[in-house]
This record gives sequence, structure tokens and C-alpha cells, in this order.
Amino acid sequence: MMRFLLALCLVIVIYPHQAVQAASPGAKTTFSEVAGALMSPVCPGKLLHDCPSSEGAQLRELVRRKIFAGESKEQIVRYFVEVYGRDVLPKPPAEGFYLTAWLLPFGGLLAGFGVVFVLVRSWVRRPEEAEQNQVSREVPRVAASDDSLENRLQRELGDFEG
Repeated sequence: MMRFLLALCLVIVIYPHQAVQAASPGAKTTFSEVAGALMSPVCPGKLLHDCPSSEGAQLRELVRRKIFAGESKEQIVRYFVEVYGRDVLPKPPAEGFYLTAWLLPFGGLLAGFGVVFVLVRSWVRRPEEAEQNQVSREVPRVAASDDSLENRLQRELGDFEG
């Protein structure tokens, strides 16, 4: 029990120190973090980290120089957005018009689920409704007073077959 309490105290003391150290502005920015957060403006659909062209190599070198100069990831990303536009961001920002890119897929899924729900509900009928529909689909019998219609029907069927 004493060992557990000692370990718990150490975790409580050390963990906040590690969290503050990792979140401090002086934390070292790595090339992988920055190059993985930028799309290549010269290789469509590829991250800057994965771009095989010589222009991509020049941009990666620019990122390395900016990291060596002490710029943070946010500063480097902001520089690339200012120079090349928002197309260098791997995902659209969650603001303004770009919110549609985030919300539209969820809206489409909800609409699709709604359509499926309505269709399944209409296909699976309640027993009372099915019985009522079955009764209404029965063919009405010809009344005894409509003998002339019955005779005419028999005559026309005979002409049709014969």
C-alpha cells in the first residue's frame, strides 16, 4: 500500500511537469510535425513530407531553415498559408464557409438514415393496417340486381374466347 501511494505521488508530481514542458513555447519544433501539417503546393494531393519533386525538396529545405531559425510550427504554417493560400492546409479550417466541408457529410448521413428509416417503416406494416388493406383489396361481388351486367360479361368473354 505504501509503495502504491509513493508511486501515485511521483506520478502526480512528475506528470504536470512533463505536460508543461511539452506545451511550452520553447518546445522544439520537429521537421516531421511541420512537413506533415502542410500539403505540397507543387505535388497535388501529397503532403510536403512525401513530395518527390525538386521544388518539394526546396520547400522542405525552407521548412528546415525556419525550424533552425527557431520558428514554431504555427508560424511556419501561417507563412505557407500567406504565400501559397489555404490549399496547403491538409484539412479545411473549421470556420466560415469551410464549416460546410465539416458539416455536410454528417448532414448527408443523417438524411440517408432518415430515408432508410422511412422506407423500412413503410415496408414493415402493422398487422392491423395489413388486415385493413387486405379487406379493401377484395373484389366486390356483383349484386343480384345486376344480372344484366353479369349476362353482358359472359357474352363478351364468350366472344373473346371464341
